[in-house]
Amino acid sequence: MARIRSVHPGLWTDEDFMDLSAFARLLIIGLWTEADDGGAFAWKPRQIKVRILGADDVQIEDLLEELCQRGLVMRYSCAGSDYGAIRNFGKFQSPKKPSRKYPMPDEIREFSATSNIEQGTGSVKNEVTEEQVPNQFPTSSEPIPTGEEGRGGERKGDVGCNRATEIEKPITDRWQELGEEVIAAAGTDPSRSMVQTGGVRQWLMDAKALGYSYDGARELVLGVVREKSRYGGRGKPPAWFDKPVQDALRTGTIVATGIQREPVQKPKSRQQLAAETWANVPDIEGV
Repeated sequence: MARIRSVHPGLWTDEDFMDLSAFARLLIIGLWTEADDGGAFAWKPRQIKVRILGADDVQIEDLLEELCQRGLVMRYSCAGSDYGAIRNFGKFQSPKKPSRKYPMPDEIREFSATSNIEQGTGSVKNEVTEEQVPNQFPTSSEPIPTGEEGRGGERKGDVGCNRATEIEKPITDRWQELGEEVIAAAGTDPSRSMVQTGGVRQWLMDAKALGYSYDGARELVLGVVREKSRYGGRGKPPAWFDKPVQDALRTGTIVATGIQREPVQKPKSRQQLAAETWANVPDIEGV
């Protein structure tokens, strides 16, 4: 069931929000109303399309992927079902009696900043009494929340969820580190404020689901970026490499971009042409 959510005026000048396409901006606002109080929603693209953008001729899968690439939404699996989590949802939405409808592992709770919300109880652990701005994104004068502040205590993950393991722990903690390496490998200027690395988190989450270790995923991701950067990808942001990285994760191989060509023959000199011409002329007796 959809819920009433708040939209702050500072949203419209937030850089993350401004970077989105027009329909993606509308979609993220719509997802706030679809999400439960923990910032989770059922990952059912067709239903989302009908409920939020039913009258518009758009590809909902592409819009959801855009939100994931920008790091505003994260897709995850739990107990055999797919869900989405909204970044820092708990920072800017403050329901009076919050409760969860959908399961969410610990590390995803941190992403949504809703670690303090219990499952289906209508209560909050270690509830923060300070008034929060009811908005998903900060204004330009506010610091960008990282999801590490204001945690209301720890909670064990729900039974059947993809909880942190020895493989998943580095994926949760080190995606920004890999994002910096991707930027360096692509030759992108890291000082550019528009460079986004949120999609790297999704690469690592997908890699974890496929059974990769962090080191294995890192080697594959950086290998793809370096290969593609040699042929048209130099200076591109991480999102530009999404498809080749996803293909490499599925196949376990990096497809070479360079095309082998026949060596170009150098033009022959006049002396070479003359020598070849006279070489084919038969000798004439008596001359």
